[in-house]
Amino acid sequence: MRNVKRWIVGSVGAALLAGCQPASESTGESVVIRGPEKPPYAGRVQPLPSPGAGRLVAIVDISDQRMTVVRGFADGTTEQHHWVVSTGIERKPTPLGSYYPDFLSPRHVSSIYNVPMPWSVFFNGNIAIHGDPDARMLGVRASHGCVRVHPLEAEIFYRMVEDVGKRNTTIIVRE
Repeated sequence: MRNVKRWIVGSVGAALLAGCQPASESTGESVVIRGPEKPPYAGRVQPLPSPGAGRLVAIVDISDQRMTVVRGFADGTTEQHHWVVSTGIERKPTPLGSYYPDFLSPRHVSSIYNVPMPWSVFFNGNIAIHGDPDARMLGVRASHGCVRVHPLEAEIFYRMVEDVGKRNTTIIVRE
């Protein structure tokens, strides 16, 4: 069973994303953090500014093995998720940088490793954010470059990308 914690967060911190709209004052919104709790991370969860109406930003933080997804809406509100992920091992790291999704595949099976990769959002060639049917390794580096996430969360992300479009989605991978 995965832990689910709700945090009521205060004022919005400084903009972490270039080109974001200015941060607003405290929203008092509820942020859901899923997966094994890492107290240093949980203590600094802050809502991010909106990426703009109809835009989606996913920030993969390799050092924390977390992904933050922020979606902006036309009425100025945002939807934000924080998920535990598993990124690439040292000899096959997840590539750092900023990307647009290349293509989507809801029931993908790896042609290299012959394993299911449900709800795949591919970026940078054969690297994807996808569901991991065996979610026991989430929270540690264990993939061959992909960003693994719980299948339910992968589906949420996949559907968000479908909804806003690939060119309105930015994936940022950082240390």
